[in-house]
Parts: sequence; structure tokens; C-alpha cells
Amino acid sequence: MAEHRIIPDDDELNVRVYDAPACGWRILFVERDGEIGRYLHREQALAGIRVYDLADKAALFEAELGVYIESVRTGKALSDCGLPALVRFGDHDPFSYATFSLPEGFIRKSELKIIGYRGEEQIHSAGWK
Repeated sequence: MAEHRIIPDDDELNVRVYDAPACGWRILFVERDGEIGRYLHREQALAGIRVYDLADKAALFEAELGVYIESVRTGKALSDCGLPALVRFGDHDPFSYATFSLPEGFIRKSELKIIGYRGEEQIHSAGWK
């Protein structure tokens, strides 16, 4: 299982997985009643970590690495090279989501279920159709 941390915070859990390209932590969320939020139960968090861990993330890692490389190459901020995004994992409820920094073009064309954020605007991937 991927290196992870489950950190209690009041009635919710902060769930993090160590695998981001910049040697950092990625945040996991869960969908409950149509809302994306933090986990409430440790067992559900561990199940979400397993779903994330088993998913094929090669294309996501490659796209995210491209954001980091463009930032280094151009000197632009990461937010100018990619969008913060939530990627849905799993094929049944409760769905797990993980944070990524992805190029807008990748988000729009992807058959994965991705929600990108440009400020308050949500950009949904082709996979939602």
C-alpha cells in the first residue's frame, strides 16, 4: 500500500498519500451524498487509499510532471502551467478523489473523470459525458 497518513481533524480525517512528483503529499477525498469532502471513518479512508493505490495513474503522473517541468523551464508559477484538479477513482460509491496539478488540455480531453478548477470555474473532462 502507498505511503499514507490519516490525520484526525475534529470529526473528519485528513487523508494524504505520498506520491506527488515534487516529493510531496497528495490529498484524498471521498464523495458522500453527491458532495466531495473529507473522510469520516478510518475504514473508509483505508478503502479509498487502496482504490487509489491500485488505480493506473501513469498518464496522470506524466501530465502532472509536465506541469512541473514547464514551470521550471519557463520560470512561471505552477498555477500558470496547470490547474488544480480532482480525479475520481473507483467504479462504485463511495468514490475516492485525489488532487493533481494538470494541464487544462489534458483535463478537457481525458476519458478519466476529472474536475479542474480555474478560479471558481469548473472544467470537466470528456470522461464525464
